Parts: sequence; structure tokens; C-alpha cells
Amino acid sequence: MVPSIIPFLGKVIGVSLLAIAVIAIGGNILVHYYPTVPGHYSYVVSITGLSDYQGDPITEVVVPIPAIGGSPVFSEKDLQRMISGNCTPLPVMTKDGEMLALRLVGTDLTDISAAKSRDFSKDPSLEEVQEGVFVPSSLWPSETANASPYIIIPDSLRPVSSDPGPISISINVTVFGSTTFGEHRPDYLISIVEQIPPGRTGIIPVEPRIYYRDSFREAFRPLEENVGSRMGAGTGIPAEVIS
Repeated sequence: MVPSIIPFLGKVIGVSLLAIAVIAIGGNILVHYYPTVPGHYSYVVSITGLSDYQGDPITEVVVPIPAIGGSPVFSEKDLQRMISGNCTPLPVMTKDGEMLALRLVGTDLTDISAAKSRDFSKDPSLEEVQEGVFVPSSLWPSETANASPYIIIPDSLRPVSSDPGPISISINVTVFGSTTFGEHRPDYLISIVEQIPPGRTGIIPVEPRIYYRDSFREAFRPLEENVGSRMGAGTGIPAEVIS
């Protein structure tokens, strides 16, 4: 009996080794052709038109920061290390929560910008994006009852001519979805665009708009255009977002 078992065991071992080889090769092929790409957040602030104004020796424009699901997207250190142009980004605490101050030094002002990005391990849901992506928002306790994002333009701004232009503020938070085995999660763009006329200063409420796309090959579209035609059955959520 023993001699007959040995060939059988040899066949079993051979088949097992072949299966392991096939799995290993197949796994390498999947990883090669369908790599896992983590998602990431992008936060970009741009303010133009400041050159039509003068300010104090130190001037700060304060803008909302991104938050997902009640948690800030970036830490204080992240905000301090933003890539910036003509300004110093500084996290500041207001009565409505943490915000970002863009500090200019010198009375002659100029256009400013700041940007930061980081990877994330879990894609945010559509509900988290819709609930509020900026601080302050209705999700955050507020001493002044501000339930929507706002910006703060200092009262010290003075026009340098009799016909100054508006101050244009653009704030974009982009959620680039992850890609796993060739399947790309949705991308979201939450955008604030505000034209501030001369003479308007202080707290200025702003309204974020949400845009959506399935693939980086597509252009962003307003979320309202997608929800009507892309609903998961009975959920009120785009089908791609359902886990």
C-alpha cells in the first residue's frame, strides 16, 4: 500500500504548488493592472482684488476650514504648513469654531492663496458631504448662532482709488475618491465663490455648492443634476455611494 500512496501524495503536492503559483501570478496581475489608489482631500483658497486696498501693518482675512462628519480634515499643523503665496496661513479659534486666517504683513495688499492636501483611508459618504464640509456649520456648536459658513473681511481695509474693484474669494474642497481593483469611488467638489463689493466688511455669510463626478475623465456637475437620475433604490443616495 505504501508505494501506491507516494505517487498520490506527489500528485496532491504538485496540484497544490500549481494552485499557489496561479494565485500568486493572478494576484500580481490584479495588483499590476488594478492598483489600489488612496483617496485624498484638497483644500485651496484664492483671494484676488486685494491690490485695490490698503490695510493695517498686519491684515488677516479669515475663511472657513473643511470638516467631514464633524471632524476637521486638517490638523493645526497641516494648516500652518499650507503651501501659500504672499501670506501666512494660521489657524484661529472663533466663537463658531476653528477657522483659517490668511495673514498679510504690510499696508500694501496683494493677491493671496493657500493650498493643502492629504490622503484618507475611508471615503466619506454622500450624507457626510451634504451635512456640511466647512466650519462653521450647523453641525458645530456656536455661541453666535451662525449655522452657515462665513468669511471675515477686516474693517481696516481702505481703497487706494475712488473706483476700487470687488474682492474675489474662491474656496474649493475636493474629495478625490479612492480606486480599488479598478473601481473608482465618486469625487466631490464643494465650492465657495464670493464677490465682495467695495465697502463690505466684517462677517459675510457664504453658500457652498456641491458638485459630483464618477470619474476624473468627467467634468464636475451640480449634485442636484446627479441625484435625480442616479438614485439607489429607495435610499435617496447615488447608487455608487452605497456600500
